[in-house]
Amino acid sequence: MLQRYWRAWSTTPPPADLQHLINAVSADSPLELYCPSNKPPLEIPRAADRLAGAAHSADAGSVGSVRQEAAMGLYVNHGSKGWTELRVHGVSGTPPESSLGHPCVARVAGDERAGFYRREWETRRVSEDTKKFRRETYSWGGLTSGDNQRALWLLLLPFMLLNLAFFTDRGHQASDTTWHVAFRTVVQRLLAISLTGAYVLGGISASVDLVGWQCGNAALGRPAGAKACAGGTGWLRWLQYGWLDSPGRHLTVTAVFPIALIALLWYLGNKTWRVAEAQPVSQSPGTPDVRTPLEDRRMWNGRGPVRRLRALHIAGAFAITTVFILAPLVDPARRGLNALTDNNRWEAGTAFFRSLCLVVALVLLAFVIVMVALPGTARRIRPSAQDRVSSERDLYGFLPWGALVLVVGAGVAASWGSKGGENSAASQLPWEVAWIHVLFIAQAAMLVLLFVSQLLSRLLACPPATASSLKDLPRQPWGGFVLTGVALLSWALAGALASGLMMRTAEILGAPTVAQRWDKAAKQAQLIVPDAYFWTGTAVSLLVAVAIVIAVISWLAQRGARGHFAHEVDRVYRPTSGDPRRCKEIATSWALGQLIERRGQRGLGSFVLVAATVVVAGTIAFALDSKPVTDQQWLVLLSNLVLSAGFLGMLWAGKQAYRSPRFRRTVGILWDIGSFWPRETHPLAPPCYAERTIPDLLKRVEYLTANRGLLARKGHVILSCHSQGSVIGAALVLQTTTAADSRVRLLTYGCPLTHMFVRFFPAYFNASSLERIGTLLVAGAPDADADHWPWRNLYRLSDPIGSWVLAPAQLPKAGEPVNPVPPPVDRQLLDPSGFARQPGDPCYPATLGHSNYFADPAFDETVRAFCKGAIP
Repeated sequence: MLQRYWRAWSTTPPPADLQHLINAVSADSPLELYCPSNKPPLEIPRAADRLAGAAHSADAGSVGSVRQEAAMGLYVNHGSKGWTELRVHGVSGTPPESSLGHPCVARVAGDERAGFYRREWETRRVSEDTKKFRRETYSWGGLTSGDNQRALWLLLLPFMLLNLAFFTDRGHQASDTTWHVAFRTVVQRLLAISLTGAYVLGGISASVDLVGWQCGNAALGRPAGAKACAGGTGWLRWLQYGWLDSPGRHLTVTAVFPIALIALLWYLGNKTWRVAEAQPVSQSPGTPDVRTPLEDRRMWNGRGPVRRLRALHIAGAFAITTVFILAPLVDPARRGLNALTDNNRWEAGTAFFRSLCLVVALVLLAFVIVMVALPGTARRIRPSAQDRVSSERDLYGFLPWGALVLVVGAGVAASWGSKGGENSAASQLPWEVAWIHVLFIAQAAMLVLLFVSQLLSRLLACPPATASSLKDLPRQPWGGFVLTGVALLSWALAGALASGLMMRTAEILGAPTVAQRWDKAAKQAQLIVPDAYFWTGTAVSLLVAVAIVIAVISWLAQRGARGHFAHEVDRVYRPTSGDPRRCKEIATSWALGQLIERRGQRGLGSFVLVAATVVVAGTIAFALDSKPVTDQQWLVLLSNLVLSAGFLGMLWAGKQAYRSPRFRRTVGILWDIGSFWPRETHPLAPPCYAERTIPDLLKRVEYLTANRGLLARKGHVILSCHSQGSVIGAALVLQTTTAADSRVRLLTYGCPLTHMFVRFFPAYFNASSLERIGTLLVAGAPDADADHWPWRNLYRLSDPIGSWVLAPAQLPKAGEPVNPVPPPVDRQLLDPSGFARQPGDPCYPATLGHSNYFADPAFDETVRAFCKGAIP
């Protein structure tokens, strides 16, 4: 009979798997079904049942699905009617098997980076996915914590922090941008390109200055008596080759390192842009009713703006490299631009080309700065159905390539005909110290402008026009100056990385020192490092000590809070709470879960305040006199030690992230939290995964809730979101159409919306946006209050990330069931579920914290209540 079924479907012989199945049916023997990823086999009692289930599982006319199920022996529900629980995981890239709680899954939409998965079953008859209900998950971990390239993102942490700072601005709104917000946006984009310049200058300092200029001059005997770098080891002997015996050629060869660094940034930026921003964003039909910033789909439409900013940053980086290849060869270099027409150190015929390349590089750099400052360069437009992708063969498409040609031309000009003038004294790379100081002053001035602008905005701010019913939401910490504080951290970290790179390189080549302490009689090569880098190392050393003190104080405060939670444990678990050791264990887990809420944010604010004080005081002291640090040998050694250790620690973390998938997922957690936001200010930051996840989920939800005919029933979706997935789910509800919203229910657990995002991003997550989410979910009753929202949020006291959304809920007692039906939105779960060991179990009930909310009975009860319509 099975042979007849196959002949009715196809004229070709059955595949080997199906033939094996047919033979097993004939023998009436059990089969073993193997799942992906080396999962243990599942035994199926009768192969005939499996094939019969596959044959009956297809809808009328779906012969292809019957063929696939018969051939593969697996059943996947592809329906969209009834209810679909769509799970969206949180940080660390949870595998779809774990998210669905099933060993066998199949991708039904999307790709390997971000795809939709459903459970695979032996037959339809044993499947828990039915016509009325099915479970699906959206796995987006490949966008942030997937392959080994994520290890390189550690070096881009300052860029991510600066991009994060943009969205902490309280002045952003859905309507037209105010002048002070527009001003801060321009300042932040200029600060962003200055950080790119700091990275390039760090690479130039370590390679072109230390190796090409100082070690190169020592190899040529300039000045007399200078020691060879790295003890004259073989890997630096190329500095003495006859065909490279000139400063110009040394500079050209060592410029390969910063050029390679820029090329790497260019490659990563372009690759991630194609995955994230290049994805099309569709606009809802008609004129959208945009009331909060997250509702506007222009926020996720970054294809053009990010491409333009990336081209400008890369072109500016190449221009800086061009300048430092040619400027040191100007005779004398201290004359600066006035010496461009001199050709004493060059043969006739090359002076014009050299001067032309240098002038073009300076003009290009000025052009880049002006274009970055123009608001139209990075302005995002609202997508629509009539939009077409504009041609990318414009000025921005050719600009980085033109800058690359310029830097190659500079290398030719530096190598061709250079005589290599005499150098009687040890010196740093000409123009380097001046550029570092100018960059430092400009960045400090931009931070001051951000602070003053925020202060004026607070003084001129008007009270909200309408009062909100949500009274318990927290305010923005740090006095409302989160933008300036995070930008300060970004700037400090970028400076520390650049300084650490140069310090570590100088340590490898010889001994780092300052210009006034250079001694040719020293036993090893003396390499001059800018005074500003030693001051940076001293400041970092002080901040490390402050961070340790704050961490110790926070830990001691947590130990003090444990006593308060011990009373709660006794109240909740009474009368079984008779074990003091177990009571202490639970109280400790609750205190640690609330550490970020109670002490972490305050401690970070204290650290930022101290950092700002150190930066301001250090800048003033350095401007007055740099000797208090550079004249103290122990401070010089301490600065070198701290910066070198920090740079080596970053390299170690990158190596571990490359080799260890587990450590790579840990690194991915940082990006999951920080790279939710679009690349608004820095185009080379880690990519925004939301620019891929939001359009993906939007299309999927609209597909699952679409009307497919007069007689077809519309589907309903339960957005089941964990951790960072809750933020994605909230943004998704604000993006969906009104018709889709009315058939969407929202279930969040381990949700950081109020705990983190309302605090730090008040313009995007606030009382108005939360109320807007609730009213969109009840599209038929836009004036419904929170008691009628189809939204439930589950959280635990032991969860350090998740918390309540609208208002704290009462902690239930042990054995007391959690009823998900009556309002309000928030439900607090008891964790652990029991105090004492269960009969026959040698272990206590585990404390789950931020993970495995599915294990609590309240989760399934909430899903069932949604499906039955018990939750309005």
